Amino acid sequence: MTQQLSTASIALKQAIFIGQDEDLEEAVRVSIMSKFQMERMDEVPHVWPDSIDLVLIEYDGEPKWVLEKIGQILTLSKGVPLYVLLKKKDADFIIEANHQGVQGFIECPNEIFHILSILHMQERRRKGKNGNVSSLFSLKGGVGCTAIATNLAAQISTMTENRTVLVDLNMPLGDTALYLNMESDRLYTITDFIYNLNRFDENLIYKSLSQHASSGLYLLPLPSDIGELDNLNSDMIKTIVQSLRKYFDHVIIDCSSDLSDLTLSCLDESDNIVLITEPSLSSLRAVNAVIRLTQRLGYLKDSLKLIVNRDTSNQDDMMEEVIEALEVDKIARVSNDYISFNESLKQGVLLKDFNPQSKVNRQLNCIANMLHNGSVTMDVQDDVVPTANPNWWEQLPETLKQALERVKAAIKNNKSISKAA
Repeated sequence: MTQQLSTASIALKQAIFIGQDEDLEEAVRVSIMSKFQMERMDEVPHVWPDSIDLVLIEYDGEPKWVLEKIGQILTLSKGVPLYVLLKKKDADFIIEANHQGVQGFIECPNEIFHILSILHMQERRRKGKNGNVSSLFSLKGGVGCTAIATNLAAQISTMTENRTVLVDLNMPLGDTALYLNMESDRLYTITDFIYNLNRFDENLIYKSLSQHASSGLYLLPLPSDIGELDNLNSDMIKTIVQSLRKYFDHVIIDCSSDLSDLTLSCLDESDNIVLITEPSLSSLRAVNAVIRLTQRLGYLKDSLKLIVNRDTSNQDDMMEEVIEALEVDKIARVSNDYISFNESLKQGVLLKDFNPQSKVNRQLNCIANMLHNGSVTMDVQDDVVPTANPNWWEQLPETLKQALERVKAAIKNNKSISKAA
């Protein structure tokens, strides 16, 4: 049985690609396939389909034709987001397209595999929101919450081009620095952050926080002296989270296994409340208690996600019924792979570096896409490798590699990609 990331049936959104280049079309299709079903059109349709959620139009140095099509699309589509796939940078064209109302620009080929992240952050900023916040939480200790939080944060860091920070609030002694093999480093901690809160700007905050070497993930750990935490309160936690989301595209919080005011402050600030469990009745009972609490506190049901770690529930019908009875729309499963997690920790490397093609790593990659991009979650097959994996190039089909190489060569030579194909 395949590991389904969601028990809910979620329809893919509809996108249109307008352009002539088949190689670029295929690269874009692969990049957005977890959230959009894409159809190619050579021309703007005279009657605009009501079902379209996104339009991507190719620009290859012919501003008059593309600007004309942009005008037609914006007139007919009535507010559907329109992005230009830039195969050639042209300042005059970009200014004019901006004036017409284009939502944004995606540089090709460099940004092709970050399209979902670009769309997501643009949408949040249009709504006046800053970066995402995801709090990972379990009332039961020992279910792998810190291991999941650390590895998910590293996956999302790749998607955001290192604009992700992991905050350790698993008090009193968090283990995120241990999982990142940073315990011997001189780390900038939460208490340091509080003391300097009023001094921060975008330049200083990136220089101050500790950064993991291989993943680019930023870390804000707990201090080694637990006495420094005595004055930490819920208002300070909210201030920390609100400050971080101004500068980072995603804030991941590893919460304590309690329902203290500090933990509830994290949940209050979260776009995603990610409950971690394992397939045991005691752990699932604790999750059920938290779900009922979130309902009483008025948290949006859509913010709740459930990760079943060390999953073996497909071998136990009763356990599967219990999980479904929790009525969480988005349920992700992480296979029981103790050896990979343990060995990667021993070697001081993340799972994505220790065994990038493992099923667990691919499941975590899909979950990261769900949390950051809002992707429609997919089944993880044993022979399918998600393209957003940081080692995506080595794992792409040979035909797509060749297509992307032709895209790069065409852009370098300033000629049509369709001709280069």
